[in-house]
Amino acid sequence: MKKGDLGGFKTLDFSHRPHEIRISPEAEARLLELRVSGAAPPDPRRVRRVLVRSPNWLGDAVMSLPVLHGLGELFPQAEISVLAVSRVAPLFLHHPGVARVITLPRGRQKWRRLWVLRNNFDLALALPNSLESALGLWLTATPVRAGYNADARGPFLTRAVSGREKLRGLHQVYYYWGVLRALGPLPPLTSPALYLDPGEEAWAAGLMAGASGHPGPRVGLAPGAAYGPAKRWPPERFASLASELYQETGAQIVLLGGPEDRPAAAQVKKELSLPVLDLVGHTDLRQALAVLGQLKVLVTNDSGLMHAAAAMGVPLVAIFGSTDPEATGPFTPRATVLRHSLPCSPCFKRTCPEDYPCLAAVTVAEAAAAARARLEEGP
Repeated sequence: MKKGDLGGFKTLDFSHRPHEIRISPEAEARLLELRVSGAAPPDPRRVRRVLVRSPNWLGDAVMSLPVLHGLGELFPQAEISVLAVSRVAPLFLHHPGVARVITLPRGRQKWRRLWVLRNNFDLALALPNSLESALGLWLTATPVRAGYNADARGPFLTRAVSGREKLRGLHQVYYYWGVLRALGPLPPLTSPALYLDPGEEAWAAGLMAGASGHPGPRVGLAPGAAYGPAKRWPPERFASLASELYQETGAQIVLLGGPEDRPAAAQVKKELSLPVLDLVGHTDLRQALAVLGQLKVLVTNDSGLMHAAAAMGVPLVAIFGSTDPEATGPFTPRATVLRHSLPCSPCFKRTCPEDYPCLAAVTVAEAAAAARARLEEGP
């Protein structure tokens, strides 16, 4: 993927966030093929309270962020609340378009929380495709409930969008954005954007300064990926890359990830003979976002952190194996995607019986060259 080219659309302005996106005529035509059934669309003048049921995984939640901006365009008088599971709920804090973040508990408490929300909203949007998410919005007794007509959940929606197969091959950002077809003409598409408050920025700056002692740039490595080994570049290659960048630039190496990524991080550290700042499993989501904002470049597998960094404008080198960067790659022109397509690509498998040839094809040399190029970028 070339710099400045996001799979068929170009950025109009990157001096402010979020950034308006000019989509390709083909993508626009396919979005217009989506069909909407059910009651009449809501009157924008009467919509004052909106509930958005967020996707459940970090990367998906990031890719759905343009929907929040779109809702603000469609219903400028409305207060938007986001309903999200605990692992992604903090993502929406400090978002200028979000008035309230509601955490959805697990188990039976989830249904009680939904019942408490009854009759509090004029419009509700289900971004996950699950039957459970539509049923949950139905329990809130919100009069207008919109989402894709998937997983037999049509009866729980009052505005159902059909034809989602028309979007196959487009980026997932378009898929979430297409849900807005249920509410009227599509507003301008904007890029995903995340926000930090000054206290979070100051905390991360202090952490990095206190752990530094290195004159070079701050380089982040995210060697984990929740999906499975087919998305993880070998840890020894992350280590070789870190050594090369350290020797060339004196880089401060920062390891990032969640508790589930500790085994991969431990393997990287085992191969290294240089100091690293290991934050894997030691930060919450907001802290991880703040640290991302301090990096000069992040080298990462296809992961939630990859999408978060893209939404923050952090330069990226993203390594892809079994998944498809055209559909779920970093949605930013500041990313270099490294992927070697094989006859079996993309297979979308978690594991590979052939010893992961697609990941093995990505060399340390090309990752280092991509990282160097991103390190040379200006703000």
